[in-house]
Amino acid sequence: MRDPITYKYVPNTTEEYSKLQNFAESFEHKITPHPNVSTFAHYRGNELFGYSDHVFLPTIYPAFHPEFTRPRDVIQVMSDWRAHTQLSGKLSYIGVPIPSDKQRANFPHEIMGKLGLVRLEREVYSPQ
Repeated sequence: MRDPITYKYVPNTTEEYSKLQNFAESFEHKITPHPNVSTFAHYRGNELFGYSDHVFLPTIYPAFHPEFTRPRDVIQVMSDWRAHTQLSGKLSYIGVPIPSDKQRANFPHEIMGKLGLVRLEREVYSPQ
């Protein structure tokens, strides 16, 4: 039997948050504390494999470490998120990176469609 996936809120004032920041840096991601961002660690059993920044809820930006994440883990996290948003009755969004000319899309339109998500043809920007 597979270990269940669990999600843990990690306050940005804790040592665990610092460890999560180091984990993110190990696969070229950065977690920056912000008062409007809640960060949740993703665990399979006791193994950390990813995290989600919940920015201005209900928009999330998931990130998965390529060495620790299995394709089924991504499907499970996305399915759990969809179920949560559907049960809460709130309109919600998910953000994924737009690939540059040198990058391959980790979440191409076909995959997002199979996960039950619709592309809104919008980009999200942040002030520098």
